[in-house]
Amino acid sequence: MRNVLSIPLLVALTGCVGQIVAASGTGETGTGGTGAGATGTGGFGTGGSPTGGPGTGGSGTGGSGTGGSGTGGSGTGGSGTGGSGVGAVAGDLPCAVAALLSSKCISCHGSTPVGGAPMSLVTYANLTAPAKSDPTKTNAVVSVARMMNTTSPMPPAGLPAATTTEIAALQSWISAGYPTTGCATGVDAGTTPDPFSVPPTCTSNTTWTRGTSGSGSMEPGMACINCHASSGGEAPTFTIAGTIYPTAHEPDLCNGANGTDGAQVVITGANGATTTLTPNGAGNFYYTGTVAKPFRAKVIYMGRERDMAATQTSGDCNSCHTQNGTMSAAGRIILP
Repeated sequence: MRNVLSIPLLVALTGCVGQIVAASGTGETGTGGTGAGATGTGGFGTGGSPTGGPGTGGSGTGGSGTGGSGTGGSGTGGSGTGGSGVGAVAGDLPCAVAALLSSKCISCHGSTPVGGAPMSLVTYANLTAPAKSDPTKTNAVVSVARMMNTTSPMPPAGLPAATTTEIAALQSWISAGYPTTGCATGVDAGTTPDPFSVPPTCTSNTTWTRGTSGSGSMEPGMACINCHASSGGEAPTFTIAGTIYPTAHEPDLCNGANGTDGAQVVITGANGATTTLTPNGAGNFYYTGTVAKPFRAKVIYMGRERDMAATQTSGDCNSCHTQNGTMSAAGRIILP
């Protein structure tokens, strides 16, 4: 979903990681090459590397680059620490391009692509890399074509489309030869942490302990529909069911986000009909009515939205949105 319902919920992003490639010399100082979003200088000897590999020679310390810094590799008589630069979108790209990525692309094409997205669209290197669908074109060129495609658009139908002005900004940057002008005003999605790059935690510090005793709050995080289908008819039959969490890798049975503070799940069926669900105190939401498939879904919270990237035919949300994610989901359904 956009700021995308992690059903496959999509995501925000981190900056780019630039690899630092250094030149070698016996006992001499080498100069590090540039990486996406970072540069560095590092001294090392023969056989040395900026990632800390051994060599014969002196050591050096990397200089800072856009969005990050790197340090040289080690050698006999001295050592350095290998590293990578973490760059922001605005450090690589014009403001208008960075703003387009932030508002229309990164919910799926973030630093951790979700919802079946084939690549990240975060950094200069991402946009100028050969497209998987057509290696003769860059990802930027293919992105423009998809934004203008009326039969297979990106963002997908149902999500806000890129405006003519936004598309023109990206096309102008391409036509100018992809200049690395940067964004002085700091319009930058890259500074937003990737919500799926977080450690496992139970944010609520409370867990369900009553087994399968009947309750709408039972077994948060578990695949509700699959479990109810094996109950022999004792449990209600759900069309849509799942759990919303504050963070992306919360364990099974951990109580999720309390829906009483305004979180909602909005389901839009293939016929355009919408159904709004409010999670309960354990974060569980469910629906027993009819939904025309395939459907879309999004989470709304405090004026923000996280939308699904693709339509779905299964309403058993937690079967994909497990603690670590499966079937293109990057983790739990999370608040935007």
